[in-house]
Amino acid sequence: MKERFISTFQSYWENILERTPEITLGFVLLLFFIFIGVFIRKLIENRLKKKVQDRILLVFIGRAVLLIFSIIGIVVFLKQVGLGSAAGGLLAGAGVSALILGFAFKDLGENFLAGFFLAFSRPFSSGDIIEINTLVGRVKEMTLRNTHIRTFDGRDIYVPNALLIKNPLTNYTKDGLMRHEFVIGMDYNININEATKLILTTLNAQENITSGESLNPFVTIEKFASSTINLKIFFWINTHDFLGSIYELKSKVMQAVVEALIAKGFGMPADIFELKIYQENNPIPISIKNFDSMMDFNNRKL
Repeated sequence: MKERFISTFQSYWENILERTPEITLGFVLLLFFIFIGVFIRKLIENRLKKKVQDRILLVFIGRAVLLIFSIIGIVVFLKQVGLGSAAGGLLAGAGVSALILGFAFKDLGENFLAGFFLAFSRPFSSGDIIEINTLVGRVKEMTLRNTHIRTFDGRDIYVPNALLIKNPLTNYTKDGLMRHEFVIGMDYNININEATKLILTTLNAQENITSGESLNPFVTIEKFASSTINLKIFFWINTHDFLGSIYELKSKVMQAVVEALIAKGFGMPADIFELKIYQENNPIPISIKNFDSMMDFNNRKL
């Protein structure tokens, strides 16, 4: 058994030594194609920087070019070292899908094609705030397989590109504008017109609130609640110019509106409950248990 193992090892070793020139040339060709891929990638990115502003598209094209040249280099390497049948099987079969699936993981082809469509359809750009499956965050970059999203609480999440194609995607900053609203309950005795004017004046005095055609803040009556008149307040912000947190800005706007209303004497009551006892001209039946014990306790305190 030992002699057979040594004999087999020597046979393989001698075969490797005999094919050392082919293997060396194969590695040289592989490195050459990778070098060419890196060079062309940088060349394309530099040429497209002035024409294409979307960084995600630039990065994706560059990585796709590098991947193509790397695949060509691997196929040439396999043929050079005498594995032509393996290279032929990699290129044959089901065509391009077999090439992708044979090169990497089974889902890489799906995510690669999804990334390709995302890069050219451009539903989002680097820095946009998107929502996918209740996940909200800012897009950092997109690779051949996934998209890097950073949430507002500091988590870095990598979403497979196929999920972005298959599920509804919301882009909150596509045009740089986002509308927010909040509800505030007012007393029934207030002058609604005066309260509305004060709210709009307060909103217009706030920085980072966008005004313009069809973008001015406005106030509506949402409903007549049991204790309050609920006013719904709408305003727009420019997400491209605002550098802080969107939620922080909304909180500041709400605080400014409440302080302005309180300063002018507008009431904002809590829930009011009305208790009715249908016993006209009769005393309310109230009794106190252990009255003597309670009086003794009060006398001791005094």
